[in-house]
Amino acid sequence: MRLPSKIQTRLLLCLLLGLSSGLRAETDLEKATRLIKAREFKEAQMVLEQTVQADPRNAEALALLGELQFPARNPKKALEYIDRAIQLNPAKARYHTLRGNALGMQAQQVNFVRAMTMVGDIRGAFEKAVQLEPGNRSARSALFSFYFNVPGIAGGGLDKATVFAEQTQALDAALGHYFKGLVLQKQKKPGAAQAECRLAQAADPRFAPVYNMLGYLELEMKQVDMALEHFRKQVELDPENANSYDSLGDGWMAKGRLDEAINAYRKALSLNPTFTASMRSLGKALEQAGRRDEAIQHYRNCAQLGAQHGIPAAVSESKERLKALGVKE
Repeated sequence: MRLPSKIQTRLLLCLLLGLSSGLRAETDLEKATRLIKAREFKEAQMVLEQTVQADPRNAEALALLGELQFPARNPKKALEYIDRAIQLNPAKARYHTLRGNALGMQAQQVNFVRAMTMVGDIRGAFEKAVQLEPGNRSARSALFSFYFNVPGIAGGGLDKATVFAEQTQALDAALGHYFKGLVLQKQKKPGAAQAECRLAQAADPRFAPVYNMLGYLELEMKQVDMALEHFRKQVELDPENANSYDSLGDGWMAKGRLDEAINAYRKALSLNPTFTASMRSLGKALEQAGRRDEAIQHYRNCAQLGAQHGIPAAVSESKERLKALGVKE
């Protein structure tokens, strides 16, 4: 039976109104976040600067502008934005975590004496983030990393890292066991570290970092096929992270599958063109594959990038390989 034209029109209008109400224009912050994810940093900065110009009290836009300074390794500018965001919203844990990360980057760019004077501020920023949001994984990971990497004389140490891991386990079993695994790995106890990783995996099967650690532990124990399985799982769970593909490349290198390793490192660099670890590893894979000229170019790129971004290990290791290949710089 054919419906009367008025009823048809009303139904059509209702349908169109229903569809339009389900659509929502992308906000400037959403657009900037999407652009950052796509590594279109200049475009993202333009959007965020316009947002802040229109609303100088937009703390999230300021924080994102600060975060945008990290790829260019410009911590001073990052801190200017992040400190403004904190002034506007001091209760946001992420802003304090960003502040600690920016201070840490700045400490890498100054002399040792100056860096030591900054340690308390770095730790304080991470501690404030954890205090504000005890269950925030990023905040807890940042503070654990501080304890794990900074010597005891400067306020860190494995003893503090272990205590913090135990505290974390009570709030987040997967993260706590993962932290404990990292400590045990550093203490050269691979079996105990693997056991902690298994507990973390059981607590949260979708926690990608634990598969990374399991993979490297298995590489240490010459269980290459198992390592590859875990690296593949990491890629599945965290496909936008360059480190996922870098680790997969290391697994393929251990297996002797150079073409697969090269592809994995290239994928990592497509996600993060400034990832010097993948750049060095890609050079090694190309070198082993007999592709000398390509390897040389990657070592040169890595040395240049390391110099620009203050990563001395990238510079020295790349120059060593260039020297071994008979290249005069």
